[in-house]
Amino acid sequence: MDYNDFELIAAVGLCLIGPLAAVTSAVLLHRRRPDGISHWYLLCGILGSILYGFFAGLMLIELFPPPYVPGLSEGRGLDLRGIILILGSWVGGLLAGLGTMLSFAISQSIQWRRKRKALQDGKLVA
Repeated sequence: MDYNDFELIAAVGLCLIGPLAAVTSAVLLHRRRPDGISHWYLLCGILGSILYGFFAGLMLIELFPPPYVPGLSEGRGLDLRGIILILGSWVGGLLAGLGTMLSFAISQSIQWRRKRKALQDGKLVA
């Protein structure tokens, strides 16, 4: 396996890790709290997805730098190795932000539906 294969696998991983973490944490929080997900989850999730998009690819490039190529180091070419990792982290951050907002919206709609049903049944006083 050469560095190009590693880049493709890592970019797909970067695209999937952020959204899976956001949605999994939302499901766990929604199941633990009877009143749904708080607004802090939305704030922290969006900030976390922005930070993930900016820094996950850069950290992966620092941990696994591209191999040394003499032709590229002498200025005879444009070295774009590792760019797919940056793009993968951007896509992962964007998908994580969308997953955070979607899971928050679903949790809030479930809570509003439960509250409306309780009001209609007379179990909850407004």
